[in-house]
Amino acid sequence: MLVEWILEENGVPSTFRFQQKLKSVKGSPIFPPLIESRVWLKERLIGLYSTLEPLRGTIIHGKHFTATDGAIRVSASKNGVVGPVVEIDPAHLRKLALTIVSVLRYVDGTWEIDQVREKILRHDLDELAMLHALPPLGQKRPFHTCVRLYLTSSDPLRFDPMTIREDLAARYVDQDCSFDLRILMVRGSEVAEAYLLPWALFAVEGAEWKQRIDLQQYRTVIPSDIQPEHLRSGAG
Repeated sequence: MLVEWILEENGVPSTFRFQQKLKSVKGSPIFPPLIESRVWLKERLIGLYSTLEPLRGTIIHGKHFTATDGAIRVSASKNGVVGPVVEIDPAHLRKLALTIVSVLRYVDGTWEIDQVREKILRHDLDELAMLHALPPLGQKRPFHTCVRLYLTSSDPLRFDPMTIREDLAARYVDQDCSFDLRILMVRGSEVAEAYLLPWALFAVEGAEWKQRIDLQQYRTVIPSDIQPEHLRSGAG
């Protein structure tokens, strides 16, 4: 439906003929800016459409499919010609649904795409390579966390984000790590101030990130689950 809406927006006459629609979508119609600016996404959506539309036709109009234990097995069928069986297991079916819904939400503006969400989309499309039949993008599974940093110095920005990035990379070798950073300023035996810095500040390597910070806008409430042993591990 997304692809057919795009064709309609490009002035392509409506048709029930899949081969005509596929020819039109491969003829360089203009996609919404979020997709058009990401060639890798545009190509894989077209690939998914090419594979899935005939299967959808079988499920709606034919009988050459089964659904068992959350998996579907379906063959494209037209004019008495039945194609090979395509099996989509529950995990990939769920990933397909999440991927398409995510694209729709990004296109209509309900959700805002950021660096982490874009990596998730790239990774999930790699997982769906058997359906779009394009080479993998090589995106590791994204892993986003919130790191706590205890500081006893007077400067809340006295730390190196690269050290944190390297530590996460060493711990989670097969994942693409990103983090928000909660800075807890230790005074004596308690936390006196807390700040929460978003990943966007550290996404680009380099020391210039400090120059962009109005620290007070990142002040936040002090967590209620701090344990005494956490305070003793504070950095200088």
